[in-house]
Amino acid sequence: MKVTFLTKQLPVLLFIVLFSAACGSKKTGSMSNVAPVQTLDGYQAHALSVASPKQGSSDQPVKIEIVPGKTMEVDCNHHSLMGEFTEKSLSDGNSYYVFESNGQATSTLMACPDNTKRMEFVQGQSIFIDNINAIPPVVFTSEGIEIKQRNWNSSTPYTIEKEFNHTVETEATTALEAYPESLEGYDRYVLFLPEIKNSQKERKVEIIPAVTTEVDCNLHGLMGTFVEKNIEGWGYSYLIFESDGGIRSTRKACPDDTRRTELVTGATHLMNYNSRLPVVVFIPKKDNFSVQYRVWEAGELK
Repeated sequence: MKVTFLTKQLPVLLFIVLFSAACGSKKTGSMSNVAPVQTLDGYQAHALSVASPKQGSSDQPVKIEIVPGKTMEVDCNHHSLMGEFTEKSLSDGNSYYVFESNGQATSTLMACPDNTKRMEFVQGQSIFIDNINAIPPVVFTSEGIEIKQRNWNSSTPYTIEKEFNHTVETEATTALEAYPESLEGYDRYVLFLPEIKNSQKERKVEIIPAVTTEVDCNLHGLMGTFVEKNIEGWGYSYLIFESDGGIRSTRKACPDDTRRTELVTGATHLMNYNSRLPVVVFIPKKDNFSVQYRVWEAGELK
């Protein structure tokens, strides 16, 4: 079924969502801070519950995982809701998200005893967004699809060094032998993640490319993209950050005294935390390039 979105009405929808939240309207579940407004035939609107980011705050950033799903009967197999997210942009630069699904689930095919049948929230493919906007993100779903959310908190960023020394042989240091040692025009950075014992919390690692350059009062970002390459025959992969060092920025007029040297970051890469394999990243061979990482820790799914 083709979905037609009334984009011109969405700013009105967002205004209603914000106005309702400001007036303290009743919650409609653990994750929604407003009564979502139904505007699309056959689709439900969900407003996420987020804390407004503080301007100039030194707090560590927060990512929001948007998790679609449906409560259905399952057995001992692993089940996954079919469907796909699409991000749409409004003229003011804000985004909204659409999850289209026929409500069906895929599963493994093990033979299961009858007593394993139960009702469960079956998750679909989730997406991550940064909590950087004051406007709560709005998610549209097909009828019958639920939306839950999980906040992820981060560590401070750490620098990945080009030169590394390991005195203890581990599964990760042994696996490093399968990775390319060099790539023309690039420096290789290697990260060994520590093993975290007796923890049930899910973690992810974010790889952050950066350049040190002169900036002014505008917002700046490093241009470039990550490419993931597989190592044939091993099932391992490594990252290449392709960039010519170009910087994009807003275009405000700035006083001369705002010029300063600063670390400017680019598009990041989020991956699962795995201490059994090294994280290998190739960054352009330039003096002002560097690479950092953050560790993200999942909160409760609500």
